[in-house]
Amino acid sequence: MTFELHRNRTGQPPLGGPFLFDDTGVRFKNGGLLRCAFSLTELLVSVSVILLLASLTTAAVSGARSSHRRTATVSLLAKLDAIVAPQFVSYAGKTVATGSAEERGEALRAMAAGDLPDSWTAVAELAAKPDAELTPPQRAYKAVWESVDNKSVVMQENESAECLFMIIMQGGIADCLDCRGLKPDVGDQDGDSMPEFLDSWGSPVGFILWPSGLELPAGKGERYFSADLPFDPVMPSAEGAAGGLMRPLLVSAGPDRDYGLAADASPLPDSFGARDNITNFDEEAIR
Repeated sequence: MTFELHRNRTGQPPLGGPFLFDDTGVRFKNGGLLRCAFSLTELLVSVSVILLLASLTTAAVSGARSSHRRTATVSLLAKLDAIVAPQFVSYAGKTVATGSAEERGEALRAMAAGDLPDSWTAVAELAAKPDAELTPPQRAYKAVWESVDNKSVVMQENESAECLFMIIMQGGIADCLDCRGLKPDVGDQDGDSMPEFLDSWGSPVGFILWPSGLELPAGKGERYFSADLPFDPVMPSAEGAAGGLMRPLLVSAGPDRDYGLAADASPLPDSFGARDNITNFDEEAIR
């Protein structure tokens, strides 16, 4: 085997040289074989670093997407609450023909339940009454119910969410100018031709008029609202009633798409579905 010193055009050894070439064309540096590729260990380390960076990037993107969805859902609930809450509060100042203060409270709650129904059963009961006994919103609900052909199908799923849509978009309690920004958040999740407002995970926004069992946070074991009923001539008990008098609940099922709530908004036993719910009272509860 013979070696030849390789030089550049100036007659000097190249940068990093000198290099020697044997008669087979294999290049050597300073008498040793010059590696022209990565070792297996180096390749494995490089691949591991790339996979780690990819996983970190995926986690960051997923977290940003989840944060955006939560922010958008909170914004939607705030828009809906800005329509429902003033309507509910307005009943406290209405005049009804009753005797005692307790009877007045019952009459006002009945009016609120009629104007803000959270089930198709309640709407069906309104539809059975003559128009003379109904308020303008209730007559609108009656017309909606009478236009439904598949009543038994409609009553199977998403009742409260569909009623919420009807109240805001078809009941006349809100100026339609206030509702234009809500149209992109509308869908029909159960395919029964009765629309719902959808959160950022594609689940209907639930609506509970009398959320007496609500706990914030869910599983805390303490009811958020006072046991005293709204519109009665009493002050709510301060102890164990951070939310004061009961008000309508708007709720998103959150990322797991499981509400985990009973009809009175209390957490279902042996269920963690309510832990990631988003409600219209979340910000208020942490103040």
